[in-house]
Amino acid sequence: MPSTPSTQHLTDFSDRLSPMLVKELRQGMRTHLFTIAFILLQAFMVLCVLLGASAPGDGASVSGFFWFFVVVALLLVMPIRGFGALSSEIQLNTMDLIQLTELGAWRVTFGKWAALVAQTLLLVCGILPYVVMRYFFGGIDLFTEIIALFWILIFSMVLTSISVGFSAFRSVLLRATVAVGILLANMIGPQVVTSFFSVLLDPVGSGQPTHVIVWTYVGGLLSSLYLIWFMLDLGASRIAPESDNHSTRKRLVALIFGGIVLALPLGGVNSTPCFVITGAVWMLVTLDALTEHPTLIPSVLRPFAERWYFRPFTFLFAPGWPTGIFFYLLCVLLFTLSLGYHTGFAGLTIRELQIASGGAGVVVFPLIVIHLFFRRITEPATIFGIYILIQACTAVVAFFLMIMAEDTGVGEVAYYFAPIPMTALFAGIANSDDGGMLVLSLACTAIAVLMTIIRGMPWYRDSLRIMRALREPAED
Repeated sequence: MPSTPSTQHLTDFSDRLSPMLVKELRQGMRTHLFTIAFILLQAFMVLCVLLGASAPGDGASVSGFFWFFVVVALLLVMPIRGFGALSSEIQLNTMDLIQLTELGAWRVTFGKWAALVAQTLLLVCGILPYVVMRYFFGGIDLFTEIIALFWILIFSMVLTSISVGFSAFRSVLLRATVAVGILLANMIGPQVVTSFFSVLLDPVGSGQPTHVIVWTYVGGLLSSLYLIWFMLDLGASRIAPESDNHSTRKRLVALIFGGIVLALPLGGVNSTPCFVITGAVWMLVTLDALTEHPTLIPSVLRPFAERWYFRPFTFLFAPGWPTGIFFYLLCVLLFTLSLGYHTGFAGLTIRELQIASGGAGVVVFPLIVIHLFFRRITEPATIFGIYILIQACTAVVAFFLMIMAEDTGVGEVAYYFAPIPMTALFAGIANSDDGGMLVLSLACTAIAVLMTIIRGMPWYRDSLRIMRALREPAED
């Protein structure tokens, strides 16, 4: 008897794919936003090709028109969709149901991000034929256009990971702030990439040696991949049970990544972007570490207690803000030593020291306000939101004082109205090299560190007691 269609099992996705990825792909490709974005992008691409065919001599304006819609679709529309990735599950109270399955917090977050990236790749595949057609009409360099599209795709993946990672936070104000940040990143991103990685978009015409081009591409890709991983792990740690330890892995990977990037200047890469990237990454990791909820769960402390070679690192890599302050001090020490090795401390000016100390102090200054006025708040998401709010307020104050110092007759005295690390950082950026602001910035940083260590004393004592109790059965 011939087989009927009902006996044939047909599937559209492989069983090896993550169930979360399959679910999100099926739902995401049916949404009106993706359908409208895909149709409009195709319509604009056809329009750009027709304009290029009718006016072959006006390639610059047509290229600007073409890339404008590519950037809007890939760097704005698609990343913004990520803000509903985890928050929708939280609002619908389906997160607990998902956690009952074999899917861990990381697989859930990665599946959400991978589904959005897959939809972005569909848009890129729809753009590629029009890039080739524009080449045949003349006026463009196909190699440069392909490279530009590649880096736009990488930047889109990074922005999508940021939106997915922050979608785990309940605060609408915080997610709105990140959305504004993504919008600003679209405005300043090309300039930053061009200034830091001048060979990314035109490696042939940059005139750089081949090994410098290779190491620059390696640095750009490593930075992008690490940021994607970190933001996804940030979101996963916020929806994971407290017994899951994500902190140790994040801090260890951050140190390894920073060591690799800081070693790139040995291969001929410009040291300035390497220091900026490493500083930004370590600031992000310490920001997360300093806003984590301290835990005394035995299952989390057991790996540190049972292995003698892990015990000295308990106060560096165990979850919670009491250990985050020591991890911050370690990052500052390693960054300072690397800066001295590559540039020499004797060659640093007061302004450069002021910028470096201000950047380091900015990370811990909000802890002074949190420890003084928000000591009773223990929810990590709330603490994180308060931290970001304090940073935003101090940035506004410092920016106002910088304008006041430059556009009025007050001069550099204006910075002393708010002698905090953020003001010292802005003053250094504005070419102010006042040694007084450097001293005050270092004083604020020292106060924040000491307050955090003193407030964390009870946790240090309790963690040592628990680790001692966990270690005694193994030693007996």
